[in-house]
Amino acid sequence: MKTNKRCLESFHKSECLLFIKKLWEADTLSMFYHPVSKTEVPNYYDVIKNPMDLSTIKANIEKGVYKQDSDVETDVALMLTNALLFNEKGSEWYNLAKELRKKYTEFAKECSLVFDPDGAFIPAKKVRDNETTIRKAERKYKEELNEVINDLEREKEIPLEDLRKLYKRDSSHKSSSLESSRSGASSDSSVSSCSDDLLDEESSTSASSDTEDSASE
Repeated sequence: MKTNKRCLESFHKSECLLFIKKLWEADTLSMFYHPVSKTEVPNYYDVIKNPMDLSTIKANIEKGVYKQDSDVETDVALMLTNALLFNEKGSEWYNLAKELRKKYTEFAKECSLVFDPDGAFIPAKKVRDNETTIRKAERKYKEELNEVINDLEREKEIPLEDLRKLYKRDSSHKSSSLESSRSGASSDSSVSSCSDDLLDEESSTSASSDTEDSASE
C-alpha cells in the first residue's frame, strides 16, 4: 500500500519549501515574514533569546542547513512559541500564532510531510509561566513610569517662581555644606600646624636645657 507521508528522519527540500509557502500565505498579519525589528520592538530581544522567522527558515532550507524534515518543524515551532511568549494573550498576534500552531500539521500533511507537534512545542504551562513573568515586568515598568509622570505633573502645578526659590534654596544648602566641609578641613590644618609649633618649641627648650647643663659641668 502506497502512502504519501514522508519520514521525519529524511529531508525533502521541495516539500519543506511548499510547507513554508503555505505558512507564509496563512500569516495574515505578516508578523512572521522577517526578523522582528529592534527599532520597532526594542524590548523583543530582551525577552526572546532565540528568534526565528519564515524568511530565515526558507533560507536555511535553500542553503541545505537542515538535515531532516523535523529540523524545519523545530524552527517553525520555535517561531510560533516565541510569538505566544512575547505577545499579550488575546491580542491579534497571539491569536494568529495560536491558530497557526493548530493548523501547521494540516499544512504539513498537504505537503506530504509528517510532523509531531507534541515533540516540538514547549508545554503550555511553561508558556503561561513565561507570560506571567513578562506581565509582571511590564506592570513594574508601567508603575515606575507612572511615578515619573506624576512627579512631572506635580512640578508643572508649582508656579515657576516657587520652583526657582526651591532650586535656589537647594543650591544654597549645598553651598553651605561645601563651605562647612572646607572650614572643617581648614581647622584640622590649623590644629595640625599648632601641634607642629608646640613640638618645635618643646624641642628648642630641651636643647637649651641640655646646653646649660653641659656648661655648668
